[in-house]
Amino acid sequence: MSDRTEEQAEHLMRSAKASMAIEGFSLNQKQESLVKKCLTGAISHKEFIKRALELSRHA
Repeated sequence: MSDRTEEQAEHLMRSAKASMAIEGFSLNQKQESLVKKCLTGAISHKEFIKRALELSRHA
């Protein structure tokens, strides 16, 4: 996955959050932060999966 700028990540997040809202879902702040870190390349996809699983276990 290529690294994206903060602006690109924000655009993608707005679109994804709108789609999720239509389906009745939302992200909390920790989830949103984690996705942004992956989108911008701050963490790898492998690390994203690891952290997402940890978040889901502690929800």
